[in-house]
Amino acid sequence: MVSWFAGIFYLPRLFVYHVESESMDVQNQLCVMEKKLFKFITPLGILAMVFGVLMGLLSSDLGAFFSQNWIIVKLAVVLALIGYQAFCWKILKELKSQNHNWTGFKLRLFNEAPVLLLLVGITAAVFKF
Repeated sequence: MVSWFAGIFYLPRLFVYHVESESMDVQNQLCVMEKKLFKFITPLGILAMVFGVLMGLLSSDLGAFFSQNWIIVKLAVVLALIGYQAFCWKILKELKSQNHNWTGFKLRLFNEAPVLLLLVGITAAVFKF
């Protein structure tokens, strides 16, 4: 989970560097880095989901485990992260084709979404609300 989050935090930062660069060589290099990072974090996200489901399946009462509010919140956070990563793929494709209207400022704001998701997930797990 930590590695998946690290990649999700860094990928939009690469997007910022990409749109703010005026050098085609730098943009091309960033395209390669973005694609490799995306391919690296995808299996990490899948593993995080698999282990999360296994944690529930290995609990003594599966129904009770998945009916807890904090687990439902964490599942919602994971689903939001999946959507966020899918949107990152869309941005990656747009940047590669030079067909985008992203600015560094918009991407910096976009980069803050996983921070909020992380805080919600941690709060749910710690306080079990």
